[in-house]
Amino acid sequence: MHAVASQAHLGPGISPVGSHEQCGATHRPAPVAAALKAFVDHLEQGVAVADRYGRALFLNRAGQAIVRGSHLRLANGRLCANAPSGSMALHKLIADCAATGSEGWLRLGSEEDTLLIAVNTFPPAGDADADPIVLLRLIDPVTARPSAKKALQAQFGLTPAEAALALDILAGNDLAACAARRGITLNTARAHLRRLFEKTETRRQAALMRFLLLCPKPIADHSAPAAGSTLEPKRDGRDERICYRHGAA
Repeated sequence: MHAVASQAHLGPGISPVGSHEQCGATHRPAPVAAALKAFVDHLEQGVAVADRYGRALFLNRAGQAIVRGSHLRLANGRLCANAPSGSMALHKLIADCAATGSEGWLRLGSEEDTLLIAVNTFPPAGDADADPIVLLRLIDPVTARPSAKKALQAQFGLTPAEAALALDILAGNDLAACAARRGITLNTARAHLRRLFEKTETRRQAALMRFLLLCPKPIADHSAPAAGSTLEPKRDGRDERICYRHGAA
């Protein structure tokens, strides 16, 4: 029951915490594994792989920056929140998900300073007695990048004015506010919006926003920047999802 997840669970070419630069030192990783590792390392979202006790086996570059921030830290190799109550919530979530094979999420901090943690569990490959592997996605809403103007232009053939309007809409502005920000008339803004609908093959502003939000963004070229509470576990029997809120009192 207390078996420690081994490095082999990470697969070839995936380095554990503390040996990021040693990947491939003793063997050449398979091309697919090397490509996947490079991809994960360049995600702006933090990614951590841990065992059922929260011991970190791998952190991508964004994850390493996050554990040096205001919400998470590594204590003897174990992922911990900076607040003791947050650590209890995190460790319980990881253990519950590992034990049940479910998924869950945790929010650390306050509305102004938040870290979202999504947890998924994967069964060990080829060894039914081995511990499951826990994948944590570490999401800092403040550092999440909006779609780039040039990327929207390239993906959909938008003009600079149309791409600028799309970004204003994604920022939550209504059409009148977008027109005022851009120094254009409301009729011109409506014309830009019509062309956005045409080029993205959408018909409604809500559908346009959802499409643009879900549209793949270029991989980041650099790593992400680096109190009292109540714990309210919730279970949804339909999708076996475990949710926790952990915020400032």
